[in-house]
Amino acid sequence: MGQYERHVFVCTGDDPRTLFPAECERAGLIRCKLQMMRSQPIAPGLVGPMLAAGLTLLHYPAFAACPSLAAVRARYERTAAETLGFGIHVMASRTGAGELTLGDSHEYEGAIEVFDKARIDELILEHVRVFLDVPNLKIASRWHGIYVKHPTQPYFVHDPVPQVTVVTGVGGSGMTLSFGLAETVVASRLDETS
Repeated sequence: MGQYERHVFVCTGDDPRTLFPAECERAGLIRCKLQMMRSQPIAPGLVGPMLAAGLTLLHYPAFAACPSLAAVRARYERTAAETLGFGIHVMASRTGAGELTLGDSHEYEGAIEVFDKARIDELILEHVRVFLDVPNLKIASRWHGIYVKHPTQPYFVHDPVPQVTVVTGVGGSGMTLSFGLAETVVASRLDETS
């Protein structure tokens, strides 16, 4: 039996509960739905690689130490309570083809529905227009994603039975963390089973 045939890695995205419901329940994993959009190509030079606005400060824990964060939150609670209720923080990122990727929202567990909410897209676009002036902005596509996040850790790694490892819960950081996390977890488990 080859080295890679001795261990199973379960990386099921937003549904690790199908195979290991008790372990996922104990870990407190939370499902999150986000909505995003992509525009038609815009004129060159209007946007650099990525922009984020004040709502982003409220979303990411890395900004928690900012002394002015309480004032920012109080302002948005007065002026944009509905936006906060949908967990919206606004980002715009230009693709190589000149489109803008716009998003996103965060709805958790019981609030997740199969249908997307037009109001969420409207709110995202309202906030985009506050800090980004793109003439004739037209949306070409809309989508949603669902991921799992751990309530306190950056990801969830668990060995429910011998030679099986569940890896999930990277939350909204999957594109950033997944390759490094995969390399680290696989190396550690194969070293243990060699």
